[in-house]
Amino acid sequence: MFRRLLCYVEAGETGLDELEGLLDLASQLRCRVIVLAVIAPEGKKLTKKETQARETLEDRSWKFLYEIEDIAFEREIKISLMLEEGDVEDTIAAVVKSYNVDLCSTFSYKSIHAGSLLAKLSTVPLLFFNKEGP
Repeated sequence: MFRRLLCYVEAGETGLDELEGLLDLASQLRCRVIVLAVIAPEGKKLTKKETQARETLEDRSWKFLYEIEDIAFEREIKISLMLEEGDVEDTIAAVVKSYNVDLCSTFSYKSIHAGSLLAKLSTVPLLFFNKEGP
């Protein structure tokens, strides 16, 4: 039924332990997981400090994605990693459409408005996982 599951994550906001439920679900469904992180589009004229901050964010995002990949491989879960630039909701919707995703999941982030994202996903279900912590 579900062949592709997309999960949007934000490096620094999501812990690896919070992804346990997603990985359990993917394992039970025997589906491919597409893990997506999105960063804001690069401005035209960045200062040296802004360039360094952006590079740090990209590095941190890839590091986090690779950590997720390691866990998925240990569990024998098929996984694809993506780091894209753009508006979060628009990028999620574009990836869902272009990769024929059957189920979209994420956590409750400030950058996501659930109603708006649902409208952009059309008929693809959206699953919100709870974040752990205080």
